[in-house]
Formats: sequence, structure tokens, C-alpha cells
Amino acid sequence: MTRIILRALNGPILVCFIILGVALQSSLFSSWPLFYLQPDLVLLAVFWCAFRRSFGEGGIITLIVSNISEIHSAAPQGLYLISYMIVYLSMRAASRFFVVPTLFSYAMLTLLSSIIWKMVGLFVLYLLGASANQWRHTLTFLLIGSAVQAVVSLWVYRWLEKFDWYTFKNARAERAMEEELQLESEGF
Repeated sequence: MTRIILRALNGPILVCFIILGVALQSSLFSSWPLFYLQPDLVLLAVFWCAFRRSFGEGGIITLIVSNISEIHSAAPQGLYLISYMIVYLSMRAASRFFVVPTLFSYAMLTLLSSIIWKMVGLFVLYLLGASANQWRHTLTFLLIGSAVQAVVSLWVYRWLEKFDWYTFKNARAERAMEEELQLESEGF
């Protein structure tokens, strides 16, 4: 019974952790030099959902966290929603066609998804007619921000993997629990 409850609460608890992460990152990285090194925890969660969740569950979590991120920022309405959904769908497609075996491979794809996210945001601003002064800033800090994102992702993905293990969202954790229950029922 506990396993079912923990598995059902995985998504809501993940959203709550993302809310705390957004609040922490916006308060810790608000000064001038640290602002450019700010990791985007919402992007890491979107990437994790693209690779480790079902299409429906990952899409719903992506919509919720992108809406939270959009409410928390002063960006034009729909900018983060479009950007995060494009990253989610592109990484979801990549997960269907490519085998990503290691955490380092996740970090490299996170670097790529960070670049995609920033370019999509710049393109949406261009379509809105508001990118006149943004393109130079975006291109200047594109690689630095993406590298920070990839480095931070190594720690965040390890934590998310442990979180999925403890809430039985990981397939290996569920199989291990089922094998343990079978051995107990046989008297071992």
C-alpha cells in the first residue's frame, strides 16, 4: 500500500520541489555576477520528465512547472510555456531514437537542451518584435550558461534518480520490491 501511495505522490512532490528550487535559485542568484551562472532547475526537471516519465505524465508535469516558472518571471506570457514544451517534445523524440546509457550522456543532452531552450526563447521574442536588444546578450552567455546547466545536471539527476528509487517510480526499484515480496511469500 505504501508503494502505491509513494508512487502516486511522486509527481506532486516533484512539482513542490521544483517550486522550492525556483524560489531558491531566484533568491540565491539575484546578484550581478551570479545571475549569468544561474542554473535552470525547471529545465532539468523537464529534461528528466522527457526521459524518465510517460508521455502524458511528463507532459502534464512540464505544463505545470513551465506555468509556475512563467508566473514567477516577468517574461511575455507564453514564452516559457512554448520554450519548455519544445524542449520536452524534442528530448522526448530523442529518447525514442537514441540510447542514453550514462549520466554523462544526460549532461551532454542537457547542454544541447539548454541551447535549444535559449534559441527558442530568442526566436519567440523575435516573433513578438522584442528581440532587438536580446540577441547579443543571449549569444554572449549561451555557452557559459549551458555549461553551468550541464555541470549542475550531474548532481540534480543523481538526486532525481534517488528520489524516483524511494518513491518506486524507477522500474528497477519496483522489480526489486516485487522480487523481495516473492521471496518473503515463499518463506525465504
